[in-house]
Amino acid sequence: MTDLPIYYYPVVGRKSTGAVFDRISIEDMQQNHPHQFTLFILGFAATQGIHHPRDGGFQPVPPAASYMEIAGIHGRPYREYAGDRKMPEQKALMQQAIGDVADRLAADIERENPQEVGLWVPEARKLRFPYWDWAAPKVVVEGFPPVIVDNTVEILLPGGQTAAVRNPLSYYSYQGGIPSDFQDEATRSGIAYFSQWTRSFRHSPSDPNGSTDNEALQAAIIGERAENVRRQLGLLFNIPDGEDPARTYDEFSNTLNESCSDLNLRNTGSLEGIHGLIHGAVGGNEHMSTPDYAAFDPFFFLHHSNVDRIIALWEWCYPEYWMGDGYTNPRNGRFAAWTQDRGTYAQVYNEQILPTGARGALYPFRLKNGEYWNSEQTRFLDAASYPKYYSYDAFLGIKVDQPATPEERRAARARIYDYYGFNPGEAATKTNKASWSHVPVRSAKEAGLPELFKEISNFRIFIVVVRLPEHAFNRSYNFELHYNHGTESRFIGAVTVFARPDHSPCKACAKRRANGSIIRGAIPLPFSLVNDIIVRSRVDRTNATLETTTADITRCLSGVLVDTAGKVLATARGGKEAPRVPDEQSASETVVPAEVALYTSAAAEKTGDKMHPVHLFDWQAHNALFSNGWKAEDQEAF
Repeated sequence: MTDLPIYYYPVVGRKSTGAVFDRISIEDMQQNHPHQFTLFILGFAATQGIHHPRDGGFQPVPPAASYMEIAGIHGRPYREYAGDRKMPEQKALMQQAIGDVADRLAADIERENPQEVGLWVPEARKLRFPYWDWAAPKVVVEGFPPVIVDNTVEILLPGGQTAAVRNPLSYYSYQGGIPSDFQDEATRSGIAYFSQWTRSFRHSPSDPNGSTDNEALQAAIIGERAENVRRQLGLLFNIPDGEDPARTYDEFSNTLNESCSDLNLRNTGSLEGIHGLIHGAVGGNEHMSTPDYAAFDPFFFLHHSNVDRIIALWEWCYPEYWMGDGYTNPRNGRFAAWTQDRGTYAQVYNEQILPTGARGALYPFRLKNGEYWNSEQTRFLDAASYPKYYSYDAFLGIKVDQPATPEERRAARARIYDYYGFNPGEAATKTNKASWSHVPVRSAKEAGLPELFKEISNFRIFIVVVRLPEHAFNRSYNFELHYNHGTESRFIGAVTVFARPDHSPCKACAKRRANGSIIRGAIPLPFSLVNDIIVRSRVDRTNATLETTTADITRCLSGVLVDTAGKVLATARGGKEAPRVPDEQSASETVVPAEVALYTSAAAEKTGDKMHPVHLFDWQAHNALFSNGWKAEDQEAF
């Protein structure tokens, strides 16, 4: 038993409801579950200290369940969490806080309105924190729905009436004033006035009064930027069976891979990397882009609810892949323990990390018995898992709390990556066969793939692997990849570094900074773009090789280092023919990427089974994209 503090607020989720109900999308809740939506809006508002005259009266919440305390777990203010006086999973904690308010509010409404008995209390019991799928196809065109950005929202009242109320999803005003350790963050792009802003903003100009620029916010999430997120997410479900469980989970879960060898493993990127992309897109130079302040934007919780949903889908598809007690070191073939040499909130430097017990404790989140949650307990949402009292609504026929056969899980992976726009098998059918005829593919049999797999002839996927210094610019920043052809130039993809500044009190961050930590991301090139480049190649078909193709692709690409406010810091042009950057204009080696290189993979399909996911294999490293240097575009890059 962990030594109990003077006071703790146990994170038990919606245990009081005695049942499992689904988290649903915020749009579904608003459109199809009006009673539940009203209770959610008023419950979320209550945690923020907002009380509406028609919400049944003042709805108090314990200090540990207030928005300020829950959001503060993620960063500032650097103080003891009120629910662990001596930090659970923030989404479950917020869900619990809102649900408790909703239960009381629903009971009050039915007591005061006998004609509505049975309409509110059952909906309160079902209420779970919603999510917003930022990778759904419609986001490409529509961007953020109004329920996330509008300052007011319409809710249902007893008697069938409606009312417009302050929208707690739009922004948060600090309860009790601005915390004393909030500091302005000054850059050459301007100042984020965290010590003066009394509420959260998105894409605000450098102004002590602050404001949200919804036009800039929408531009950061739609079109090609949305397509990039979708491709990166689809790639995460292209991981084949039979891989090393621990190393695969390590690569999937985070950008700082402890277990990878010097050579990249599969180049499929990570969910943490996509998570960082969304933070940067939503925040601009403001709260969501700055780890110390990110959770004070209410969108943080919708975002992380969707991240949790993707984890639930991924672990349902890949139940064997998990961190375990350690991994096999690819350099020497020996077993290696996980260690936390980058530091955590409460663990000793370089201490071994385990999924259970004290070395798997997730501070400051305590169970009912006072012990801390551990990593193993967070896994899975089925009946055999540690009870969490929520699941997710069905997605493409997948229910993550239900059992399935290995064949059903594999088929689900194919549906998921197709939905998110990264389907190599389908893309191969749309290539110009004559133009791709020179592209070599190793046979599936020679590569040792499972029986019945057949390689897709003359087809490869192209991935740009990016490795960036985490603390290059003393704040969050982006690497952007652009396509250039004649007068045409367009965004292709990005990798976001989601980092705290040097002066942050975060001890783990200081350790990573001292170690020169490098984060890693993967940008899949659009299939249609690669096809266009190959078709337009000026290389004679009889002389074309994979190397001439990668050279054609490289010379069409350019790179940009840009901060989250949109300020360009450094640029680079792809290809050996690009002009070499003069020394006096070159960006410092401390800020330029450690690697930006092109990788390719072949793909194989299972004979006679189109429902089976493709198998990516035969990864090959090709040329660096920007061998002629990075040009500093701002003083910060020198």
